[in-house]
Amino acid sequence: MQYYFSFVGKLIGDEKRYENLIMMSLAVFIGIVTGTSAIAFNKMVDITEDLFFNELFSTSSISIRLRLFFIPILGGATIGIINKFLLDKEDEGFGVSRVLKELRYINKFLMKPKIVLIKILQTIITLGSGLSAGRQGPVVHLGGAIGATIGYKFNFSKTKLRILIGCGVSGAIAGVFNAPIAASLFVLEVLMSKEHLEYFVPIVISSITSVIMTRVVTGNSAFFIIEGNFGLVGYRELVLYIGLGILMGIVAIIYMRLIDYIKKNIVKIKIDAMFYPVIGALGVAIIGYFLPQIFDIEYGTIKEIVEGSYELKLLVLLSLGKMFATAFTLGSGGVGGVFVPGIFIGATVGSLYGNIAKIMQVDIFNANTYALVGMGAMIAAFANAPLTGSIILFELTDNYTIILPILLSCAVSSVTTQLIFQKTIYNMSLDNAKDKEQ
Repeated sequence: MQYYFSFVGKLIGDEKRYENLIMMSLAVFIGIVTGTSAIAFNKMVDITEDLFFNELFSTSSISIRLRLFFIPILGGATIGIINKFLLDKEDEGFGVSRVLKELRYINKFLMKPKIVLIKILQTIITLGSGLSAGRQGPVVHLGGAIGATIGYKFNFSKTKLRILIGCGVSGAIAGVFNAPIAASLFVLEVLMSKEHLEYFVPIVISSITSVIMTRVVTGNSAFFIIEGNFGLVGYRELVLYIGLGILMGIVAIIYMRLIDYIKKNIVKIKIDAMFYPVIGALGVAIIGYFLPQIFDIEYGTIKEIVEGSYELKLLVLLSLGKMFATAFTLGSGGVGGVFVPGIFIGATVGSLYGNIAKIMQVDIFNANTYALVGMGAMIAAFANAPLTGSIILFELTDNYTIILPILLSCAVSSVTTQLIFQKTIYNMSLDNAKDKEQ
């Protein structure tokens, strides 16, 4: 590896001549590093989850329901202790919003490796203890930090720094979710604000390299394996998917506002900040005691929702429960992403929408298709990323049978959120951080 850095360092001396070769070479290298990191991250989450849910109480007679109550609280307490003793106030900020800040204030090296590793540890504890968060935000931060570290080491220009950060992010997302195209689109749509298409080639190379790494090591299987028939009765049914897109746009706004509300108001409780994650975890524990499906171990609940295993009343409770559990987790200082919880909520609301249409005797293919489309529409809405929401749904599920309704609902949900709220879940966090600085 040292030889690699030395070789690249010599080439940088004649940067213009070897510009494309340098960037392609670094894209491959970052893809290898992020792919390896993604494998390690997923494995650590699985090990931690097994430790909390299986090993910790293996010799105890405590009921499963009580275990599900205490485990998130234990996870929240651990996160609070790490916040207290290993992190400073200036270390706040994580995930996509932090990468966006790095891209905005390039050349400040805001993602220091030590802090990133501590945050990743907190993420593993958050996810492993059943708290409601996702993997995407942390891996975005990890990948961005890998790209930034390499870029700053070689003293690259601002443009090339942005490319390398983008390569790191796309490689990390692709490696964790086995979704190279969606990972590339996410970087261009969300991080680069649909600009800088000249970054596309190295970003795609990094994504593909990372996915090849993970597929060789862990096998080639979709992130979600969902069974069933999905489709359209006819083109008239597309009108209903416009309605679903509008609904998901509104739900996404509620989701964003709820997380922001908890985040802003929990600090009004006059106790040591170390205990905030415990309060949030207590909220998750109470919800999980009555709705254990929100813990979604191995993403089984999402699969069952899309496959039509739940009745209307439970779908309503699950959508509200997951929304509040995620707000409690992330609003109180838990570390994780909004992506997978958003998919969960999108599936429940989409399933509700489809089942209500069926009860009203509207001619639809089936309610399960609406649950599947709801997943992508939710991503598109809170991230303002309709292409990412569409493509990642295909890649996560390995299902390409309903292209038209997915593209339509994702476009409509994204437009709805931007018309009403004019923010994404990522730049909302960035704006809040800026307000604190002022």
